[in-house]
Amino acid sequence: MYYEFVLAFICGLLVKVVDNIEDSKKGKVLIKWPLAIVYGILIGYLISQTSFSMLFLGALLAQVLAGKIDKPAHILGFLLSIVSAVYFGLPNLDYLPFAIFFITAYLDELTLFGFWKIFIDYRLFLKIAALAFIATGRVDYLISVVTFDVGYLIAEKIR
Repeated sequence: MYYEFVLAFICGLLVKVVDNIEDSKKGKVLIKWPLAIVYGILIGYLISQTSFSMLFLGALLAQVLAGKIDKPAHILGFLLSIVSAVYFGLPNLDYLPFAIFFITAYLDELTLFGFWKIFIDYRLFLKIAALAFIATGRVDYLISVVTFDVGYLIAEKIR
């Protein structure tokens, strides 16, 4: 199971590297394509095969609803996530965790000001939701979102 958290870390790293290429390099660096393919397949695997699949499924669909999947490489990554999830086997939908993670991931994408700005700057809504699941014995949700975010933050720092 620990390797699945490593995969979540790698996904976070690759998503942000592709994001950096799309935003700051105007998408001209071709490595974005194989990186998007890799993270797409990995996210599809995480959605299909892990205990924390509802977090990744909810967050992925929230990204779509929030309009964050708007660059060509991210569209490819998203599509491969879905195709890979179908290939590896779709999980049974656990409605409550899925809904909670979908809503909180969407909230993390809103533009808020004042007191709430810190929640958006650090994407705290999803992490707080994952933290709350510890009360039910589900520490895997928190570990998976934190490892993804650590990868994402590392890639953000090494632009």
